Amino acid sequence: MSKKERVVVIGAGFAGLASACVLAKEGYKVTVLEKNDQPGGRARVWEKDGFTFDMGPSWYWMPDVFENFFALFGKKASDFYELKRLDPGYRIYYGKNEVMDVPADMQQLEKLFEETEPGSSKGLGKFLEQAEYKYRVSMSDYVFRPSHSITEFIDWQLIRKSMSMQLLTSMSSHVRKYFKNPKLIKMLEFPVLFLGATPKDTPAMYSMMNYADLALGTWYPMGGMNEIVKAIVNIAEELGVDIKLNTEVT
Repeated sequence: MSKKERVVVIGAGFAGLASACVLAKEGYKVTVLEKNDQPGGRARVWEKDGFTFDMGPSWYWMPDVFENFFALFGKKASDFYELKRLDPGYRIYYGKNEVMDVPADMQQLEKLFEETEPGSSKGLGKFLEQAEYKYRVSMSDYVFRPSHSITEFIDWQLIRKSMSMQLLTSMSSHVRKYFKNPKLIKMLEFPVLFLGATPKDTPAMYSMMNYADLALGTWYPMGGMNEIVKAIVNIAEELGVDIKLNTEVT
């Protein structure tokens, strides 16, 4: 296969741009076709009367994933934008006058749990300890396998680890094992909604998202989420990727 073989990527969202960068790094001549007038996909921006609005993502989780991507090209996120950890990470609205701010500091988080449900701070420690294990195993042993074949996962060590990932327990029952207060349960169940599923239909393995949320924290790139797009476009252009805007594929 010629290293100058052409590849066309449809869509300049995060996935399209990232794919284009990796392919270009491998020596392919890459063209990205984007129907909109700007790259970014859901992470595009809208400008009006001197104001700029993020149109899609509004917070930044799992910063290690972004760092792993930039490292492929000898870069760091800080080469492109400044990250700020939000504190509180976010606010939960349970009702008209019923809100809960989720603190970034772990001691403050434990205090919040204890005030909401006495004795629950110990449960939080155990819950997050398991969640961290799942996160580490998932990111190191699952996510970065190319998934070309099921045989990639026929690995005794991986199978052994999978048994402790609670693949057969639902997220709903897992959370309720540690907590009784409905507010805390809702807080811990909501991240799985990003998967497009419900807690009762989602394996408890995905408590790893609670570790990403509560331990790794909620971040924001100064200047807006589109700064991430600009960073990836910068890498793509350095690698010679041709990004064609206003080019819809039918």
